[in-house]
Amino acid sequence: MPVRDPVLEKKLSRFRDFWDRKPVKRPIIGIDIGGWFPFQRFSSLTRIADGAQIAPEQLSSSDCLSDYEEFFRQSLATKDDLIKGAAPISAIPWMEGVLGARLRRNRDSVWADERRLSWEDIFAFELTEDNPWLRRYLSFVQDLSIQGRGRYPVGLPILRGVADLFGMLRGHSEALIDCIEEPELSRKACSVCADALVGLVRQHHSTAGDFYGGYYIEQYGIWAPGPFVRLQEDESAVYSPDLYVRIIQDFDRRIAASFSYSLIHLHSASLFLLEHFLDVKEIDVFEINKDICEMDLPQMMPYLKRIQEAGRLLYVRGPLTRDDHSLIRRELSPEGLVLQTVAQNLEEADDIRDTLDGIYRG
Repeated sequence: MPVRDPVLEKKLSRFRDFWDRKPVKRPIIGIDIGGWFPFQRFSSLTRIADGAQIAPEQLSSSDCLSDYEEFFRQSLATKDDLIKGAAPISAIPWMEGVLGARLRRNRDSVWADERRLSWEDIFAFELTEDNPWLRRYLSFVQDLSIQGRGRYPVGLPILRGVADLFGMLRGHSEALIDCIEEPELSRKACSVCADALVGLVRQHHSTAGDFYGGYYIEQYGIWAPGPFVRLQEDESAVYSPDLYVRIIQDFDRRIAASFSYSLIHLHSASLFLLEHFLDVKEIDVFEINKDICEMDLPQMMPYLKRIQEAGRLLYVRGPLTRDDHSLIRRELSPEGLVLQTVAQNLEEADDIRDTLDGIYRG
C-alpha cells in the first residue's frame, strides 16, 4: 500500500467534487511548468539528429526514468491543485506510429509523415500485440508504473483524434476531398482510427492499473474516478460543420462512450464547431487552449460560458494572465472548472501562484 499522502488526498477530493459538480469557492487551479515542448524534458531524445527518422527501438524507458523523476520533483514544487504524474513521452505521436507512420524529429518536436495509403491498406489495419509502437508504448507504461510505486499515476499522453489520424493515413488535403467525394469510405477509415485509439487506451489502463481507484491524463494533471479517455480534433479547424457532423462526430461519440469519463482537447480555431461538439453528450470535459497568436480570453469567453451553460465541465489552459484570471473570476462559475496556467520555470510558477492566491481567495 502507498504511504498516506495528505496533500494528494486533498487533491483527489477536489477532483471528486469537480466530477460531482459540488459547490466550491474557487476552481481547481494548476500551473504547468512543462511548457509547450515536452521533448525538451528528455535528455536521451537530444541524441536524435534533427530531421532523422525515429524508430521505436530508439526510445528506451530506462533511459528516461531519471528525467521523469526530476520533472516529477519539479512539478510537486508548484504546490498547486493538480495531480502530478507521468505518461509515455508526450512529444512522440504514438497513435500515428501505431498506425504505421514514419516519425521524424523536427527541432524540439516530432512529426508524423503522411502515409497516403489506399483504402484497402487502411481497412486491412489491425491493432495486434506485435505492433512495435504499441509494444514500446506499453513498455513505458509498465516501467513508469513500477517506478511510480503509488507515488504518482501513469496517465495518457497526447493521442490525437479521428480526423487527425485519418488525415495522416490518406494525406491531410486528400482526406478533406475524400470526405466530400467518398463519405462512406471516409467513415470506414475513421472507424479504423477510432477502434485503434480505443484499443490502445484500454491496454494502457490494463497495464497501468488504477491510481487510488481512478485514472489520469498527464498533460492536464486531471484524475477521474474511473476509466478515462482523452479526445482531440485539431484537424476539425478545417472541417465545415456539415463534414464534421456527417463524417467525424459519430466516432468522437463512440470513443467517449467507450470509457466512464472523457475529455476533449480543442483549440480556439475549432470553436466555431462548439455546438456540434456539445451535441456529443458522452463528452464530459471540454479542455480549451488559449493559444499564442489566436483568440484572446475576452474573445473566447462567450464559448467558455456556453460550455458551462450546457452543463458541461470546463478546463482552460494556456498562458493565462492576471487580467485573464480576473475575467474568469467575474464571468465563470468555479463549479466544474479547472484552470491551468503555463509557466516557463519554477520561478515564474512562484510568481503566478502568488498572483492567483490574491485573485481566488478561499
